[in-house]
Amino acid sequence: MCSNPDMTSSSSMQNDTAETHPQMHARHKMFSRSAFAQILAILMQNCLLIEVGLDTAMPTMVIGALHKNPSETLNMNDDEASWFVSIPAIFYPLSSLTSGYVQELLGRKKAMLLVTIPTFAAWMILYFAQSIYTLYAASTLMALCNGLTEAAIHSYVGEIGEPHLRGTLSTISISAMLFGGLLMFVLGYFFDWRTVILICGAYPIITFMVISQLPESPTWLIVKNRKEDAKRALCWLRGWVKPEEVEQEFQAHLSHAERSVSSSLEKLVSNGSLENLDYIKIQFTEMAKERVLRPLRMICIMFIICITAYCWAIRPYQIGELKKMGSPVDPKLVLIGAQVFIFVGLMMNVLFLRRFGKRRIAIFSCSIIAFCMFGIGFHHANLKGRETTFLAWLPVILWLTINCFAGFSAALLAWQLVSEVFPIVGRGLASGVSAAWSSIVVFVMIKSYLYIEVWIGLSGVMYMYGTITALGVLYLYFYVPETEGKTLEQIESYFTDNHDPEEKFSIGKSK
Repeated sequence: MCSNPDMTSSSSMQNDTAETHPQMHARHKMFSRSAFAQILAILMQNCLLIEVGLDTAMPTMVIGALHKNPSETLNMNDDEASWFVSIPAIFYPLSSLTSGYVQELLGRKKAMLLVTIPTFAAWMILYFAQSIYTLYAASTLMALCNGLTEAAIHSYVGEIGEPHLRGTLSTISISAMLFGGLLMFVLGYFFDWRTVILICGAYPIITFMVISQLPESPTWLIVKNRKEDAKRALCWLRGWVKPEEVEQEFQAHLSHAERSVSSSLEKLVSNGSLENLDYIKIQFTEMAKERVLRPLRMICIMFIICITAYCWAIRPYQIGELKKMGSPVDPKLVLIGAQVFIFVGLMMNVLFLRRFGKRRIAIFSCSIIAFCMFGIGFHHANLKGRETTFLAWLPVILWLTINCFAGFSAALLAWQLVSEVFPIVGRGLASGVSAAWSSIVVFVMIKSYLYIEVWIGLSGVMYMYGTITALGVLYLYFYVPETEGKTLEQIESYFTDNHDPEEKFSIGKSK
């Protein structure tokens, strides 16, 4: 009797399914554990980023309490307030440039641990401050500490994450910094400024204890020829698995590191070994090469676009600016609401990043932000003082919308790219240079903001920022590659002459 082919085929499929299901279940379990371990590592690292967010928001809170406040013994005039908020941007680049060297010398983990001690000292100096110069000193020390963390933070995110998770991990990291800002504003709403400073002073101690439990970056350990340590760190980051389970990925990391170093300075590499290699010397040599200069040029342009779209220059003065916009509600509440809307944008980024990619999200977000900027400018120039009840709320609605879409992309994109676009050799120094450049742009914009506003008015400033953001949309469309889902090796190839232009702008499929 002949068997039924359909029944035979069905039986075969059932057998195949029965055989492969345990394998699929094991693979899913491994992916889940790996993702959990990487997210846990980033959440632990985020303690430091929350500290950075507290430091960054501190000037806004202190200026709000002391600027032209006769009830305070320690108060500031316009010039003193301007310098207090600008000082971090002056000293930040110095330590950002140093951060690349420090992270290569000590490692990503120790570089992050290092800054917690002087940060604690800065909070205590601020708490006991009795003069404007003491405030300047505390602000300077905080800026130096924050700059020293930059290269280590972003290198660590790029080096521990798998391609399909790296963008999400970057978003989680940056959201922690914004959460620090929100925490500062909430505390500032309920407590006086010295009490807030004392509360924040306890945070570096918590950060030190948490960061000390992190594994070191496997890539840095490989470059330092500490291969067994690198494998153990990779086992931790992939879900506390056995060494044989990460052997294939470890060999890929090892080959990538050796190829990267060998192509940079072959004469310094002996028989493919990275032992006794003057890595810092290679970093400086590599900085003069096109494969570092091309992404660095793109990053510098992206920081101008993103800092403008994020309205960095307005933020230290936003309580006063919201009053000028005619806010019908307490500006301090709008301040808190703005941070909440940034978080809404961040969550949107996490949800839609894998589906649409960084590039398309950025183009969409910056387009909305530019429109809102033009709207605020038009309202202030033509409607202020003559608006209805609804129109009185329009500037607040547009400002909250800017914050939401800034969280969706503008607050994230440049830093996400910093952790991805640079090759292994040159990454530390290039990340430091990028952070320094971002600080220079912030300083120029913050320090010049009040003078530009006197010259062209608030509406003119918003028109100018809207125009820069709109031009940024064109730059994103024509020049910025899509890095979502791509391996670091793929991303490096986009800044050479040998790459697929179509694949360069598509979302990666790697898992």
